[in-house]
Amino acid sequence: MKRTHAAAAAVLAVLAVPALTGCFNGQAATTTTQATMNSGNGVEATQGAINIEAATLVLGPEGSSTATLTTRIVNAGLEPDALTYVSINGIPAYVTEGAGELLPGASISFGYESDAWINSYDLDATAATYVPVEMGFEKAGLVKMSLLAVPPVGYYEGIAPNPPTNPNAAS
Repeated sequence: MKRTHAAAAAVLAVLAVPALTGCFNGQAATTTTQATMNSGNGVEATQGAINIEAATLVLGPEGSSTATLTTRIVNAGLEPDALTYVSINGIPAYVTEGAGELLPGASISFGYESDAWINSYDLDATAATYVPVEMGFEKAGLVKMSLLAVPPVGYYEGIAPNPPTNPNAAS
């Protein structure tokens, strides 16, 4: 008799799991679908063999019109590629010279714990807005993204354009 009760309790426990799960709503549950729009910082994009990871636009110091694009770019292909062009809000961005060379299987971090930078020196955007960003690659082609502009606080504290002024500007 005790085995029968134990078996019945086990069956009831198994059957009760879906009903007791807070997120369970079947195939229509919002937890089983992904958003089609950007939902915040850390945008991901793929173009050919190039993967762009955790792309976020960090606004410069208060009162400036600067910003730094923080991201990691990975070449998952078998051939070298190169970042040849970046525009932020339609204006060409500064990319650290030589930093865009991507060997097969290599990755480059930009703007955070890195010596490579992608900077805008003429950005007219406020925090919590989305800014159009284009990145062109020699072989993979053009990637268009919409990146969240965030203030340089919290996790992003201390991230600012390096160099602080545009080295390509006329003196």
